[in-house]
Formats: sequence, C-alpha cells, structure tokens
Amino acid sequence: MFGASTLSAGAGLRPGRWLLAMMVGLSAGIVAGCLELEREVSCGDGWWDPQHEECDPRDDSHLDECRKRGWKRDATCDPVTCELRASEEDCAMCGDGVASHTEECDGEDLRGTTCSAGVGLPTCRSDCTLDHSMCPPVCGDDIVSGAEECEPTASCATDDDCPLGTVCYQAFGQCVAVGENFAPNLNCGAYNNEAIGVDKPYTSGTIDRCTSECLFGRNDCGFCGDGVLDPSYKDLVFPTGELIEFPSEKCDGNHVADQQQLVNYCAPLCPSDSPNNGDVVVLCDFECNAGCSGFAPPDNIAPGPDAFGCCLAKGSPCPKFDTEGVPDFPCCSWLENPNWLADEKCVIQETGAIPVVFVCP
Repeated sequence: MFGASTLSAGAGLRPGRWLLAMMVGLSAGIVAGCLELEREVSCGDGWWDPQHEECDPRDDSHLDECRKRGWKRDATCDPVTCELRASEEDCAMCGDGVASHTEECDGEDLRGTTCSAGVGLPTCRSDCTLDHSMCPPVCGDDIVSGAEECEPTASCATDDDCPLGTVCYQAFGQCVAVGENFAPNLNCGAYNNEAIGVDKPYTSGTIDRCTSECLFGRNDCGFCGDGVLDPSYKDLVFPTGELIEFPSEKCDGNHVADQQQLVNYCAPLCPSDSPNNGDVVVLCDFECNAGCSGFAPPDNIAPGPDAFGCCLAKGSPCPKFDTEGVPDFPCCSWLENPNWLADEKCVIQETGAIPVVFVCP
C-alpha cells in the first residue's frame, strides 16, 4: 500500500516508533482533507450554522426574534431555505395587543386614532378593525355612525371602497349602512322618519341620494297604501336635507278626500240614459295612483258601467222605486253588502218631509 520511499524512510526506525510515525502522518492527512471540504446549508439538521443559515427549524434559538421586536408570537424558520421569518408581516397577530401590518387596531392599541369629533375614542373589534359606532356622529367624516344613514362624500364603485359596516349602493355610487336600516332596493319602508316627527312607517317610494345632512332624501317616500288619508307633512329632500312640505293625499285605499273629485272621475265611466236628478250622486270603483295624489286612469273604458262598479252614493234616491231621473245603478251599499243587494234595501230619508222619500243606505 505504501511506496518504496516510505518504506525506505522508515527503515532505520524501530518498529514501534515507525508505527507511531505512520499514525501521526495519517491523522494529519485526514485533518487536512476535512478542512478543505466546503460547508453548505443543511437545513433541518438541528445545528444552526450562522455563516450559511439565518436559523434552523430544529433549533429554537430563533423563536424570540419577534418578541425582541415588540410582538408576542414565536418567529418561524423556513424549513427549506433556513431563512428567518420575523418581519412585521410574519410577526403580526390579531389579539396580541400590538397594532401592526394591516391591522387598524389591536386591543387598546388604536394607532392613535380618535373619534372624528375629537371627543372620545373608537373601539377595536375582535378582527382588529376599528368600530366608530360609539363615536359622536360627524357628517362629512366618511364614517357612517350614530343616526347617520349615509355619508355624501363616501363615494364608491364596489363594496371594497366602503368602510366596514357599509356597502356600496351602485345606483347612487354611495356607501350606505347595512343592517336594519338597509334594503337592497333602498325601499323607503326600510328607513325611519323620526326626523320629520311622524310616528308611522313609510309605505311607498324609494329613497333619494345622500343629503348634506347624512340622511337619504325622502323625495319619493310617502304613506300611500296604508288606507289612511294623510294630511300634508314636511320631509327631508335631496340635496340639502331641508324639510319641504308634501301635499295631503287625495285618496288612499277606498278613502277619498273630496267626493266631488270621484264623481267627476266616474261621470264618463258611468253613462246613463236617465235625465239628471240633482239628488243623484254616482260613484264607481277606483284605484289611487302610486303617490295617492289622484285616481289612476282605468285600463279600458269599453266594458261599460258594470265593469266599473257604477253605483249610487249614500243618500241618493233609491233606484228600487223607479224614481224619475235616477239611473239604473244599484246603491253602493248593496255592492258592499251582498245581503242588502238581495233585498235591495232602502231607508227613509231623514228629513221628516211628506211625502216620504226612500234613499240608498
């Protein structure tokens, strides 16, 4: 195994000393060979080599790196590259009381945020987003809070453009509050009318855009359809949010504010060959228009009087007695009560005059 020169060099040595010299020489050669090997990353071997690795996943010396920078979670080590993961993004954790990275807040750490009014502080939700609901509302701060329904300056194209707790109503391009005060079509019925001092819900219309008072305009809202004749009232309108007077209803359900208007509406629908009788009042079926500001036009006037429910109003001469000048229409009360229609019930006119006159009940 060894060359002749090696054997020759050791020929003059005693056998023990020759063997010792051989072992020392071999040992020196092995050490010299190890020093010449290249050191490489050996991730996961449990030994952190600072010259080639930032950390080793099986060595726990890196765990405190996040805490050294103020966070409260363990740092991590990339198991493939042995790179330390201790950046703000890596260390941030909602619930650790330190607001960082994309968190708006964390616990009592609000990042110096105060309420827009300059009084009070918002609170922090469990998902590390700010909650301004307890702040005094300030119209124009882009935060829908308190009794506000919207913010005129909070324009949007999608929900992502709106603050948390609001959504984008794209028809207006404005952020609106969600929850009890929101309806996808912004029906007036989803909104209160406390601002006008009327203690009843809206029954018709859709709200208008956000006013400068941070309330939706009620330009199209009303109480039409509740079967009650409402008097004039004031309501908020776009764009200023001022109170403008809305007119009283002309009809609602089967109620009519001015019977003469109904008589005029029914006249062309209820023609008669009978000559005029000044005591006769002819009424007919009707529908209010969408705003209860008048009668909706009939769909078709061809069918004739029966199709429109032409009838004689209460107090008109009773048609049962073939009184002169009374058209051949039933009493309206008969149509409302089938038993009366069968009996063709009439009542005596309460005048005390002679002769007795029978009229529609």
